[in-house]
Amino acid sequence: MNILQKTLKLILVIGCFMCSVKFANAQAKNAIGLGLGINHSNENGAGPGGVFQGEIKLYKSVSLTPSVGIEEPYIFYAGLAGRYYFSPVIYGSLGGFAYHNADYGGAGAVAGIGFMLLIDHRQTFDINIHGDYLNNNYNKDSPIVGIRLIYSFSFNKLYR
Repeated sequence: MNILQKTLKLILVIGCFMCSVKFANAQAKNAIGLGLGINHSNENGAGPGGVFQGEIKLYKSVSLTPSVGIEEPYIFYAGLAGRYYFSPVIYGSLGGFAYHNADYGGAGAVAGIGFMLLIDHRQTFDINIHGDYLNNNYNKDSPIVGIRLIYSFSFNKLYR
C-alpha cells in the first residue's frame, strides 16, 4: 500500500469522526492526549508518527501545549507551543521544538491551525494541521507540513 492510499484512508477516517461527533465550544483547558499524525517534507517524503501532548490553561482562550513525539522526519522531538482560541471550534498555535535523529539534531519553529470536536464533556478529538520549519545539519532549510489527530481528555468540564 503506497503513501497516497494511506493518506486517503486517514482523511476518510477523520471525515467519519467529524460526522459522528459534536463540535465543542472550544476553550482553553487542562488536558492530556495521545495522537497519530503524518508529516511530509521534500527531503524525506511522507512518514507517520505518534505524539503525547498536554494542554495547560492560562486564560479562557489561551493555553500552552507541551508535546513529545516520534515522527518522521525528526525521529524524536519535544515541543512547546501557545494556543489561542479564535472561535468556539478553531484555534491557532505557534511555538518551537527541539529534535534529534540518527544523523543530527537541532531546533525548529511550528505554526498551525486546529479544530476541536467534542465527544462528551471531558473528551475531544483535536485535528491539527501544522507547518514546521527547521534548518538541518547540512545547513539546508526544511519546511514540513503535517496533520495530527489527537484524542484528548480534559480535567475540567467542557461545554457545547
